[in-house]
Amino acid sequence: MRTEYWPAFGIADILAVDNGLDLTSGGTREACVALAIDLLFTPPRTPWYKGVIERFGRTVNTRFIHWLPGTTLGKATSDLGYNGADEAVLTFSVFKELLEQYITTIHNKTPSRKRVLSPERLFVKGCQSWPVRIPTSMSEFDAAVALSKNAVLQQSGLTFLRLQYQSDALGALWNRSPNGTRLQFKVNPLNLRTIQVRHPATGEYFAVDCVDDFQWPRTLSMHLAVRAHAKTMGLSPDERRSLARAENDLMKKYADAAKNSARALRRMQAELLRQSQGDMAVEGIADQVFMEPESDSYPDAFDAVYEDENV
Repeated sequence: MRTEYWPAFGIADILAVDNGLDLTSGGTREACVALAIDLLFTPPRTPWYKGVIERFGRTVNTRFIHWLPGTTLGKATSDLGYNGADEAVLTFSVFKELLEQYITTIHNKTPSRKRVLSPERLFVKGCQSWPVRIPTSMSEFDAAVALSKNAVLQQSGLTFLRLQYQSDALGALWNRSPNGTRLQFKVNPLNLRTIQVRHPATGEYFAVDCVDDFQWPRTLSMHLAVRAHAKTMGLSPDERRSLARAENDLMKKYADAAKNSARALRRMQAELLRQSQGDMAVEGIADQVFMEPESDSYPDAFDAVYEDENV
């Protein structure tokens, strides 16, 4: 399957969100302040305040997700003689790959009924009239969106979720700090290998690596999943040897699930490729622009009724 270009980049000027706990959290607010983003909370039960993303969610549901094995169709399916759990064969990584292929090959190149240009061309045109802000460096961006944590500085360094972080700079700071000193640091949830520690005197951040022997890169969600799996195995999530056993067992389960979903992945890849190159292509428009049909042609079982925040 070929990789399509996806023109999506830059820092938003305004971010309109609902009142979900993940969006009202301190981490979201801190990241928006650091990146100079105006965070706008919409009133409860008012999806029309962010109609573009709500409509995008419905389109992805009806044109992609509800055609995948294991879908619940967004409603009860008992009367259809269909059980989504029995058909669930896709791992998250496979689903992510298929979703990216759908967005880049079909959605981004398909104009809506009311617009001549596709989302891809609208984005490029918008960048010409309103230049996109770009971070000065990836390290600056990572620090801005990282989670803020704090811990007591010890001779062994800093501990976060039983991961040990130590460096020469941190050791030198311990020698000059009183007992019980708490340090603030930034954690990148996509890679726990390195944290950024704030110097209490200068306010500058310096990198400190994890000294534990784990598989890297390691995401926060993966580390939490391993700790939870250790508990289900009757092991202590605070012992490194127990975590290693739990991680090996969890990786084996993931590998078995990936084998079972390989056939479904190939089938969906072929279908997406067919759609992206099929008879919907409009002659005379570059980059294979696709037109949306005037009326939905899906079976009744796939006619989902959109509900706010229901994906």
